[in-house]
Amino acid sequence: MDIYLPAGRTSSTKVVIFIHGGGWESGSKSDPEYQQLVTFLRQKWPDAAVATINYRLTSNPSIHYPEIMNDITSTVNLLVNNKTNFVISDTVTMVGASAGAHLAMLYTYKYNTNNYVKCVADFFGPAKLTDWEWYNSYNPWVNKFPKDILTQFNGTAWNIPLYDSNSPFSVVTAQSKPTIIFHGTVDLVVPLYQSQWLNGKLNLLGVPHEYYEYIDGHGFNYSNTSDAMDKTVLFFKKSFKIAITISLPKLVLNYSRHWAHIHSRL
Repeated sequence: MDIYLPAGRTSSTKVVIFIHGGGWESGSKSDPEYQQLVTFLRQKWPDAAVATINYRLTSNPSIHYPEIMNDITSTVNLLVNNKTNFVISDTVTMVGASAGAHLAMLYTYKYNTNNYVKCVADFFGPAKLTDWEWYNSYNPWVNKFPKDILTQFNGTAWNIPLYDSNSPFSVVTAQSKPTIIFHGTVDLVVPLYQSQWLNGKLNLLGVPHEYYEYIDGHGFNYSNTSDAMDKTVLFFKKSFKIAITISLPKLVLNYSRHWAHIHSRL
């Protein structure tokens, strides 16, 4: 783990964990495309602590989703348990790209039992692993069938109950944390419609969220990345304010629960 600690931080300093992509089988926090995202994040939110992590990859045949989720859980616990030494708070947010976005959402929606993670940003991540059409398609851009990648991640070939249990779309509930979603309209790796499905599910459940599309592919250009990170930081800060209303009268809380802001940038 690399952690960037801002000068002048206090016990109220928020924490962001960035999770890289790579189809769960490759990638690193040191890859240039992910370093650019982290650099933007640090620039846009200079008073937050930013942690970037690696996790065990499924290129090792013995590694599947439990090991990966354990690595993410260990990172969250390490940061929170050492908050006094780091001079940070235990208020955590997550940002992920591609497979890392899937992991960030899955952790936030399903594994966040201690409630440390307060909101999550999804940069073009797969949301529904039981997407049969995607599962069986050949992707020349990665020279693989998604089914091979998903089989290794899940530890078994097509299994609807298991794949559903590892799908953000399926495990999200009305009590899930605020979510901001970004996807490119010409993404040839992760289908745009998966993010559209997730957006619709969040609408149905009343989960506070924002949804944005860019005319871009799997990975954004400089301008779109900068804009998306601006929106991410603003969304996180708004989400913290909404969470405060939980301690206010019921009328305020009920109003806040219906906050949802959906944008489409074409």
